[in-house]
Amino acid sequence: MDAFTGRVAKKPCLSIFLLALIVFMGLQYKPAILNYTTRFVDFAEYMLYHGVTLFPIADDLKPYPDYTVANTVLMYLVSLPFGQVSVLSMGLPYCITASLILVFIYKLGALHDRKWGLYGVLFSLLTWSFLDSVNSLALDVYPALFTVICFYLVYRADMKQDRSRQPLVYLALALGFAFRGPIGLIGPSIVVGCYYLLSRQWRALIVFSLLSGLIFAAGVALLSWAAYVQGGMDFLREVLMMQGLDRFASDHAPRYYFYFTGGLLTYGITVFFALQVIARRYKQFFRAPQKTDIALLFYLSAWFIGLIVFFTLPNSKKARYILSITPAISLLAAYIFVDKSGLFEGAKNGLLRFCLRLPLIGLGLVAFVFIYNFFAAHPLLPNYVGVLASLMLLVIARHMIGKHCADHRHRELIILLFGVTTFLALDAFFFNSITYHLELANEPTPKFLPYWFW
Repeated sequence: MDAFTGRVAKKPCLSIFLLALIVFMGLQYKPAILNYTTRFVDFAEYMLYHGVTLFPIADDLKPYPDYTVANTVLMYLVSLPFGQVSVLSMGLPYCITASLILVFIYKLGALHDRKWGLYGVLFSLLTWSFLDSVNSLALDVYPALFTVICFYLVYRADMKQDRSRQPLVYLALALGFAFRGPIGLIGPSIVVGCYYLLSRQWRALIVFSLLSGLIFAAGVALLSWAAYVQGGMDFLREVLMMQGLDRFASDHAPRYYFYFTGGLLTYGITVFFALQVIARRYKQFFRAPQKTDIALLFYLSAWFIGLIVFFTLPNSKKARYILSITPAISLLAAYIFVDKSGLFEGAKNGLLRFCLRLPLIGLGLVAFVFIYNFFAAHPLLPNYVGVLASLMLLVIARHMIGKHCADHRHRELIILLFGVTTFLALDAFFFNSITYHLELANEPTPKFLPYWFW
């Protein structure tokens, strides 16, 4: 056991990536693809049987204007060796992307303290909207990855006084555009621009603005060319509207409050603790000189607020559109475990108590649903076997933690990891199962696929 722990400690990024990949692949399990993601099945199957196209092709054999083709190409490449599209061949690109997000969250926090990075990873796994976006195959996972990569590269360059990797920032911006269109580049650009602005690097800000603008212009030109070649002038207009102008000029109600209320609530306890850190530390953001950890909190807060404000402007709003805030709020929330002033002692202890009680809360939810189903016209269907078995094991684990870990030097980490494990079990066997069956009952065209690649 000590040898295994030693290997994990020596290669934390690889360990985080592999463990996260296993978790995300496990959470992908479902008999059928539902809702808007059914179109991704059509895209991948068309490409598998007819070859690569410049835009995804829908089931009506027409190109689909709202998405670029990059994600479909990844699903096609994963499916190609097995000759069929499966749940895992569709989900693997998202699982890898989400795992890399966790790796870069760790690397960013570890620039100050490895403990900060590790707690940031755990808070990400406590973020419901992040898990749901991976499970539901939301393309916004890709901009979230490129955002954290861009910020890590520019922040590391200043901390280490090593700018040799900064050209990779522009590669990440180009990839963001390739996978999510214009908003895939704008989000990371806002985060990096805020960093240069607040750190008063005026020359770097001007250079970055010019180069990111050129990449944006080149991306729009290539997107327009591909749209024209694929479907002519009418399709080109449709692409430009759906991937850009229509997001601002759509007939959706503006709901300018959305990302400050319900949209933010889907990010759960992570955003609650992130806001608590901002509220208690913001006065130090404007004192000179800043400590390095306070400076990072300042930039993370700007990252969080900058994206919220920008995505408030378009009329079209969904909680997953701001998924790129996940790394920022996770590291902000994780600060309660690395702060040495004692200011967050109450918040930290409250969270740890909640983690220890989570299995019992879960059992209470199962009991409530079981009783509710006797009176409901449409019963809720959790995976009773999975959720009860996992929660009973976790109750036993809770007893072992109380008995053997009271004075352990990593007690807080063990308890938070216990809470994350419980939350993942509830997500897999309780919430996902209920949501799946509710959506299946209302889905006119479910796409039943094998889970495994073969």
